[in-house]
Amino acid sequence: MPKASRTARLRAVFAKTGGHCHFCGDKLVFEHYGRKRKPYPKGAWELDHVIQAAKGGADSPDNFLSACKECNLLRWHRRGKDLRRIILLGLVANDEIKNKSDTGREIQNKLRRRRAQNRRRTVSSRARSQKPRR
Repeated sequence: MPKASRTARLRAVFAKTGGHCHFCGDKLVFEHYGRKRKPYPKGAWELDHVIQAAKGGADSPDNFLSACKECNLLRWHRRGKDLRRIILLGLVANDEIKNKSDTGREIQNKLRRRRAQNRRRTVSSRARSQKPRR
């Protein structure tokens, strides 16, 4: 696809949400589209399928909305029902952490372990991808 038409299509999707993430509402930066490397620059974004491709959604501007990298990575393949449950659980967990309950402290510990695990997995996969192929 010619670069001019690709840029025009991206601008059309970006304009649908007024340059904001359709999940969290944070401001996006058009020039930060598709950034792959962490840490992502502020305003990094990508296209999010409204109807996921795996469910028959088209790869066309009509089926895309702009989403910040963080939100889109968190959503991943999750369906509405699962996403709503995750949001509700997050609200409950957040209250427990704010109240400094035993449950809140345990949630914080689990969160730290999960983040460390994700970092190790990311570093490990990056190292594998940089090994020369035979």
